[in-house]
Amino acid sequence: MARLPLPNLLPYATELAGAALRRADAALFPRFHLRQRINGRTVLITGASTGIGEVLAYRLAQAGAQVLLTARSTEKLEQVAARIEQQGGRVTIYPCDIANPEDCDRMAAEVLAEHPRIDVLVNNAGRSIRRPVLRSLNRFHDFERTMQLNYFGAIRLTMALLPRLIDQGGAHVINISTLGMQTIPARFAAYLASKGALEMWTQAAANELGHKRIRFSLVNFPLVRTPMIAPTEIYRYTPAISPEQAVDQICRAIITRQKRVASPLAYVALGAHMFLPTLSEALVNLGYQLTPESAAARGKTLPAPQEQHPDNVRPLRRRRQR
Repeated sequence: MARLPLPNLLPYATELAGAALRRADAALFPRFHLRQRINGRTVLITGASTGIGEVLAYRLAQAGAQVLLTARSTEKLEQVAARIEQQGGRVTIYPCDIANPEDCDRMAAEVLAEHPRIDVLVNNAGRSIRRPVLRSLNRFHDFERTMQLNYFGAIRLTMALLPRLIDQGGAHVINISTLGMQTIPARFAAYLASKGALEMWTQAAANELGHKRIRFSLVNFPLVRTPMIAPTEIYRYTPAISPEQAVDQICRAIITRQKRVASPLAYVALGAHMFLPTLSEALVNLGYQLTPESAAARGKTLPAPQEQHPDNVRPLRRRRQR
């Protein structure tokens, strides 16, 4: 009978040994320890042309990382890269539509060809749709679009990079999720389904690749004041954190490498849905009945917010590296 190979538990032992210290570092001196963690490292950020991704690019470049930025808008990426270069940072841009499988593969191949290692991957690009199920009966493409970007795009890029991440001796993959995974708000069936798939894939992959020193983190954001939420008028009056505060949470994940970064509300809501499911459902349903539909869900078209930029992906990017 063939002998089973001995399991490699050393990576888990070293990770657990430093967990408490890393959390203290993130709480007490986050800027200093962020620089210690990523100075001289290479970080790939998707959705980096605006909002959270743009602010994260500035923060990590200032901390000494070489940032690789990808998004659909070539023009906006060039503007972000120019600002990073003016501040003395190192940046390379890769215009790409992550939701397009061929374009995603092309971009991943370029990154692998031009950089010997990727230390941190932040899957930040995402699409949100606020529309109830009954108004989606003839809009199945809402579900296809969110899955294509939020789930398939993120894991396609991660899997394309995985062989290199393993060969180089390890890396950190940070997948951006939502507080909605714990609170389960109404009108977000398409969005939550895509993020739920991403979370399950992340946890399963972590269980398989920990001994290869591939670490995964999930960051569950509440509502963030970015162009992505601008089309929903009710969000103008809803509490939301700033992109800078959201980036603080990503940086905490980079420093600590903890499995999930989320607010206390996430765990309270999760416990309520687990132990008081009917009451929790009734409260969410009450909120659903009392709040109005968005203009898009009602079939109306609002003017595009000024922060949004048209897609202008070019076959060959303009390289910026310093």
